[in-house]
Amino acid sequence: MTVAMNYEPPAGDAGLDPAMEAAVAAFSLAEEAGLLDGVSVALWDALPEDFCRDHELDRGRLIRRQSGSPGHQSASLSLAIVLKSAARSAVQAGLFPCLRASQDLDTRLWDVPGATVRKPDVLVYRCLDGARRRVWGYDLVLAVEIVSPSSRATDTGKDNPRTAFESKMTQYALAGIEHYWIVRLKPDDSAIAGIEQWRLGPGFRGAYTKVATWTNGGTAEAISTDVPFPIQATWSDLEF
Repeated sequence: MTVAMNYEPPAGDAGLDPAMEAAVAAFSLAEEAGLLDGVSVALWDALPEDFCRDHELDRGRLIRRQSGSPGHQSASLSLAIVLKSAARSAVQAGLFPCLRASQDLDTRLWDVPGATVRKPDVLVYRCLDGARRRVWGYDLVLAVEIVSPSSRATDTGKDNPRTAFESKMTQYALAGIEHYWIVRLKPDDSAIAGIEQWRLGPGFRGAYTKVATWTNGGTAEAISTDVPFPIQATWSDLEF
């Protein structure tokens, strides 16, 4: 059984000690040389925010994120607006104490074995308690990935055991994120072509099962669901 163990460093920023400064400098050289394995969560926390914004951490290996196309960015914003409104309504209805919707937010799935930090394109998560500043997979009620040609395998579960490759879909399932959506764009990047709704099955190592597909031009609603909370949207709501 694989167990994802979580570690939350103390809050606050006391600055870097000389050893960590040296590690960051060595990392910069390794990044330039393409040697990106073995990155600890402490080193990840010490890296500049601008650098981390363009990377994810996959079992200790840094992965450079591709810049989203204009359509990708527009779809992300439209979905975030819809989900923020629906999340606010869910809180007002007493379904959750507090929810936040965001885009491209660091989400820690586990620290060992191999620190893993992913950035869902859009996410809805439970508000953090007290001084805790970092979002973990167990905080998420919904993760959304917008698929592009370069991210299809990473986003949609095409694992390759031979090369030890795990998709985000697999890792989100292992982290226990119950709801996952896959958003596909039209070939010309002009609109959302469809949205797939997936839900985690039972068990510690459950897998996602598709429960609905909404297609532009094929279904009346762009989104129509009661889980993880009521969300309704038309295709006009998602236009860009």
